[in-house]
Amino acid sequence: MTTPSQTPNKDAQDQALVEWILSGIQQTSQATTATDTSQTSTQTSVTRLTYNTAKALLQETLKGMGTNYKLTEEVIKQFMVDFKEAQDKQIEKIVQTARTQTKPGATADAQKKILETVARQEYPSFFKPTDFASEFLWKKIDFKDETMLGNKTMGILQKVRGLVDSFWLVGVDENAMRLAAKQIAMGKMTEEEYTVQLQQLAKKEYSAFADRFDKDPTLTTADIAAPVINLLAKTWQVDPATVKKDNGILMSYMNFAGPDGKGKQPSMYDILLKAKADPKYELTEEANNNARDAATGLARAFGFGV
Repeated sequence: MTTPSQTPNKDAQDQALVEWILSGIQQTSQATTATDTSQTSTQTSVTRLTYNTAKALLQETLKGMGTNYKLTEEVIKQFMVDFKEAQDKQIEKIVQTARTQTKPGATADAQKKILETVARQEYPSFFKPTDFASEFLWKKIDFKDETMLGNKTMGILQKVRGLVDSFWLVGVDENAMRLAAKQIAMGKMTEEEYTVQLQQLAKKEYSAFADRFDKDPTLTTADIAAPVINLLAKTWQVDPATVKKDNGILMSYMNFAGPDGKGKQPSMYDILLKAKADPKYELTEEANNNARDAATGLARAFGFGV
């Protein structure tokens, strides 16, 4: 019996390993049941991954991960050890389960069919070598070390940071963002699912807007604040990007409910009045024009020929 040959096609590679292990199970089952059907040892003749096969599998898996991680001989050998350990456990489970379902005197074909059914339906996880390799490799990727991240994974991390920033959350630190980015990169969570998680946190920090979050699964805290930011920026004649989330007027709007949740939401007109009472307004062209017009009107009222 030989190991499965390398193939770039994932389905073909998975199928090759299925057939390879099933072949090993069949030989193992026949070897053990011929002497003592009650014994639990099944490890008699199962061919292992070679170094080159393991290396090829890891290299192929790395291509789709979008990282800069580099394989070493030590890592490849450790993968072979981990793979063998998982292989042993899986084969043991399959054989033991198949024995309980095999009737006395069953033909070789009947035994094989039971083995295949058990392997495919009850213990299918091991027969996805690329998934096994992916799990192994992701454990090696530390998102704290950004030199390990390629364009794809770094892009995911940046998107996660942007999402968290758009929700104005105090309780989500860099470690939490790295963990979320890794989950997304691994395919265990989507950006949409992470957005929902952040919304749940935002509903607690900005409880007055909980109903708005519930109505729109894509809504962010920044979306809610945008109209106020734009009004302040227009009134002060500045770039909206310069209106920071810790601005007092903006904070009074976003946290109007207060500790008891009974505060009254200010209207946009209230916001406008506050903006014009702010020293920043005095620096605007509008304020200067108003002051000049007021001075001119006053001079005329006193009889000056202005």
